[in-house]
Amino acid sequence: MNKQLLLSIQNWKSDGSRPQEGVDWTSTERNWTEGFPDHKAFLIRLPKIIDRDIVREICNSNSNSVVEKFLAAMVWGYSDRGYGAFRVSTMLDVEHAERTLLQVSKLANESSPKEAYAFLKENRIYNLGPSYGTKFIAFNTPRVVSAPILDSLIVLWLKEFAKDDFAGVSLSSTSWNSKTYSAYCDWVGLHAEAAACFPDEVELILFRIAEKRFAKASGWSGK
Repeated sequence: MNKQLLLSIQNWKSDGSRPQEGVDWTSTERNWTEGFPDHKAFLIRLPKIIDRDIVREICNSNSNSVVEKFLAAMVWGYSDRGYGAFRVSTMLDVEHAERTLLQVSKLANESSPKEAYAFLKENRIYNLGPSYGTKFIAFNTPRVVSAPILDSLIVLWLKEFAKDDFAGVSLSSTSWNSKTYSAYCDWVGLHAEAAACFPDEVELILFRIAEKRFAKASGWSGK
């Protein structure tokens, strides 16, 4: 058990368990609506301040298509980055993209995030790497199941403060590795159980402490 992480979770609870901050994506809204005209109505309906709860609600709704679910996760993930819409358009231009995302969503929804990751690894979508792939998996997985996002800042923290916990496991957010993701899911789940909180809250705390230590600049905290 990682004592530093458990202390960070304890401090987060003592501070009132501050939830995820939302992100204002209005500066890039036009890029998204022009880039995805078939989904313009859906995108316009998205709140201008989007947070994890909103994306999870969309991904858990039967009234939204898998493309809409993916777009919601990507809007949240890219937030104010102007290149986000174009990059996502190259992902969805891949012939098998929608079929792959549908299966990933199905596996995640069935509480099988590791299998969803492995499927996405074997059915690569151009420009969709593990960092953003795990975002989509996370929001489609029931919250009680450990399916945390694995991004570059968290990897930096793990390498510096939890290296021994991942002995024999390659830590990277840019290379697809099912062993890495499986170990990370188990590790986050173990700490969530010990601290009596949700796995995505552990991941959020990890991001915050990693961002504070490693990020030179960030548009918003807690993503």
